[in-house]
Amino acid sequence: MNPTFRVSVLSLALVTAGLSAQTAAPSQQRPARTVESVRPLAKVQQDAARLDTALQRGLQKRGEQALPVVDDATFVRRAYLGVIGRIPTLAETETFLADQGADKRATLLDRLLDSPGRTSHFANFWFDLMRLKSRQQNLSGEPFAHWLRQAIQQDRPYDDVVRDLLTASGPAHEQGNGATGMLLRDPNMPHDAMANALRLFLGTRMECAQCHNHPFDHWTQKDFYGMAAFFGGLRYRDENALPNLVGLRSELAAVDDRVRQQALQLVRRMNQGLDGKGTGVEKLPADYKYDDGKPGNPVLAETIFGADTKLKYTDAKKKEGQRQTARERMRAREQAPEVDSRAAVADWMTSPKNPMFAKVMANRMWARTFGAGLVEPIDDWKKDTEAVHPELLEQIEKLMLDVDFDLRQFERVLVHTQLFQRAVPETDTPAGQPVTFRGPMLRRMTAEQMWDSLLTLVFADVDDRLRPLDERAKPVYDQYAEVKAADAKELLAMVQERRGAGAPMRMQEQKRQEEARAAMQKDKDLQQRAQPLVRELVQARRAGNQARVAELAQQLEQMGLPLGQRAARGREGDLVRASDLAQPAPPNHLLRQFGQSDRETVDAMSSVATVPQVLTLLNGFLDQRVLEGQSALRAALETAADGARRVRIAFLSTLNREPSEAETQEWRKAIAIHGEAVIKDLVWVLCNSNEFRFVR
Repeated sequence: MNPTFRVSVLSLALVTAGLSAQTAAPSQQRPARTVESVRPLAKVQQDAARLDTALQRGLQKRGEQALPVVDDATFVRRAYLGVIGRIPTLAETETFLADQGADKRATLLDRLLDSPGRTSHFANFWFDLMRLKSRQQNLSGEPFAHWLRQAIQQDRPYDDVVRDLLTASGPAHEQGNGATGMLLRDPNMPHDAMANALRLFLGTRMECAQCHNHPFDHWTQKDFYGMAAFFGGLRYRDENALPNLVGLRSELAAVDDRVRQQALQLVRRMNQGLDGKGTGVEKLPADYKYDDGKPGNPVLAETIFGADTKLKYTDAKKKEGQRQTARERMRAREQAPEVDSRAAVADWMTSPKNPMFAKVMANRMWARTFGAGLVEPIDDWKKDTEAVHPELLEQIEKLMLDVDFDLRQFERVLVHTQLFQRAVPETDTPAGQPVTFRGPMLRRMTAEQMWDSLLTLVFADVDDRLRPLDERAKPVYDQYAEVKAADAKELLAMVQERRGAGAPMRMQEQKRQEEARAAMQKDKDLQQRAQPLVRELVQARRAGNQARVAELAQQLEQMGLPLGQRAARGREGDLVRASDLAQPAPPNHLLRQFGQSDRETVDAMSSVATVPQVLTLLNGFLDQRVLEGQSALRAALETAADGARRVRIAFLSTLNREPSEAETQEWRKAIAIHGEAVIKDLVWVLCNSNEFRFVR
């Protein structure tokens, strides 16, 4: 058997989670304009050639040579996984391999960039960066997810997106205010929000300077508070969001405690938002111990590099005849006047003259496309940081400015380079040595690529199932609009009505959560005991030893792991692309098993193969959804003319290449001995091979 079919022992549970939904036409997430309508291909190819030339000079200086260009089968799989986040279907693979056009690779890349799958795949990238969660305490993350999807679909320039994220204000759950989601990801922690923004957008890690002078860089604690001052006065509730609820306090006094609590909880949830344009002032902490300031002293906003910002600090003046409430008088005493410091820091950060903004994102996009950055780590640049190819870094920074921060056009240039078509290195880069990019890096699929690729085997067109951009957010918008339009009495009536209707739903949700927790615990308890049997079963199935497979399957069933039975039954509506599911997926979902981020920290996703990761596939998805269910792959296998065609379909659908002559003979022989059922074993082996799980 081909050595690329070596498999790892994977984990047990597949709990398909999320909300059931209607499918949508593929146009729902299709980019609003074509890439060619913005920039001609000839110009893109010229830009790509300049990057290849700069890379070639860098390799020559190191005495290295670029790797050869890959064949069509490797390229088509890489292109689909890289641009739209899934493997190509059987039809897409065969169409490309049969195409004799000289420009078919360039044509394919632009077609993929114009497809709805690109919106879905790029959304996963942003969700990970923003640590997006569908639900966090009283805040829904769905408006933020909708806002990001829409920004991607409309090709909003990166600098505009970042500016909106830093200056967003208003009710979080109101339609159009999704940009508030980034700062609300760290509620009541403006210092953390600023530190995360510096790390994400400027590649500068100052969080260590929040409590003391940075031990490994030149930033001081006062530098940190100078930057934090730009978010001075930021408030994490929009207290003007629901002006209609006059008299609510007196109405609440007349209802029982449970209704009162539910009403207050609903109001608190709907009041989530951002307010305050920024005072540009922050106080040093009470334990400040350095000579350049005293504890509690005010610090004015000051940028850490590049151009200075000029804020107009003025005393608060009460307009003649203007009346103030007690709350407003208290706020005026506690807070400095607003000077639009949030807008000032956004303008400074996103300026083309900022020495870090364009190059950090250009390097991040390079790492996303080719597996590593020209500068590593991608979010920890220091004064002595050097790129592995300095000229190339300058070129991609210039390219980011030339395309006016259009990330789809920037990605377009990267995938049109010769580097994108070159073979991956056969050996890993030695520890401590920089990646030199003789070719792209060999990488395991991300969790999202794995999930979306498996769905490609189930559905003839998985992208046809992409939801409307706002489908998950629309119920949130509707609830906010309903509460905003209600008076105090109507709000209480709404709560009481939903309380009665929602009890069965709450019980069902509680039961679902309990079952999920029980399944997770069962998974943990059984993994260690099952591992030896699973390893042996993998070998037996690869070898076509059906008797031993049956014997081991019986032993696993006696342990409580019946093959072909999902750990939890997902609904058809849950089988949508990763970007359309709840963010992140539940802990025992296939996505999380394969390393999807828990969204607690930036860049927390993992593509490391783990020992407890093929029962997830063996014990559910492959058997039930692909091999036994009404899947696209099963339909193709059942309608194949003969055994040879079935073997070809298995390889072309999963690995997107033709089987070798030796592979064809080996599997045809197994079919002749054991019957057509062996074709299921072939699919299982291919899907659990390194060749399937890695992006080559």
